[in-house]
Amino acid sequence: MDPSSTSESPSSAGAGGNEAFQLLSDETRIGILRVLWDAHDPAQETPVRFADLRERLGVEDPGRLNYHLNKLLDRFVRRTDAGYELMDSGKRVVRMLLSGTAIDNPEIDPVAVDISCWYCGGGVEWSYRDGWRYLECTSCDARCVESFPPGVISKNEFPPSGLRDRTPNEINEADRIWGAHRRASVMDGVCPECAGDMPVTAIDICEDHRPDWDEYQFCENCGSIFRVLVSHVCEGCKYRWQMPTLFYPSRQPALIAFFYEHGVEFDLATHEQRTLLLDFEEDLVSMDPLRIRISIPLENEMLQFTYDERMELVKESRRERQP
Repeated sequence: MDPSSTSESPSSAGAGGNEAFQLLSDETRIGILRVLWDAHDPAQETPVRFADLRERLGVEDPGRLNYHLNKLLDRFVRRTDAGYELMDSGKRVVRMLLSGTAIDNPEIDPVAVDISCWYCGGGVEWSYRDGWRYLECTSCDARCVESFPPGVISKNEFPPSGLRDRTPNEINEADRIWGAHRRASVMDGVCPECAGDMPVTAIDICEDHRPDWDEYQFCENCGSIFRVLVSHVCEGCKYRWQMPTLFYPSRQPALIAFFYEHGVEFDLATHEQRTLLLDFEEDLVSMDPLRIRISIPLENEMLQFTYDERMELVKESRRERQP
């Protein structure tokens, strides 16, 4: 069996929203999860017997412990002949707590990192506050969306646990990799938060798009520097992700081959590669049915991808650029 697979059925993998909140509202139940987590060995089964669990928690009344265990059974904890152990859903709860998402609120002042602004090429500073990572250009006041302060070229959720024992450049590198994989998951229709279905729910098109590309300022009519924005919303946990269309060609092998043939080892995960895609051209081929064509120029050639209303590829072509 694939070690990454699980035998838990969807009905036993977790509790419903309101029920889960109620189950985890008691300190004894959280304590049970933490004790089972401390005993957990990823390489082998490590169940904890009732007596050991009671001793580690310091619970004198066995009836009280048994009551709380029964509340967690088949939702976050399983009982075996050898004792109690966490289900995958229970492990996810503890990982969320350990990530610092619910318990930490660190702040890190701006510090220089080894990347360049993908708009102007200037230096970039990294900072962290309120659970968000900020990348800010020190040379320009680029503002690609209205909600960003001037100069902030990127803003992304990042768990506090990713800050531990890392230098600013190491944190930025971890954030880059973490964000790239999450974005790829969204484009593939799988929620990076809960693994639920995450289809395209809206494609917003600015009818009178007038950004200032010379100063990298957003369009006053839509609040974005990008004319078309695609939204995905998870059908399970309601997690929402919005991004411009320029990212979608990165999922196509033809794009990787196109750059490679021109001497560029393309990997969208790197910040530097984003500058290559910013030269893209975006055209509405038709509105009914919706067809969006993304053209990526490089030297004397143009690679084109056409997508439908679900951002699924319907056509791919390559041609010489017009002089």
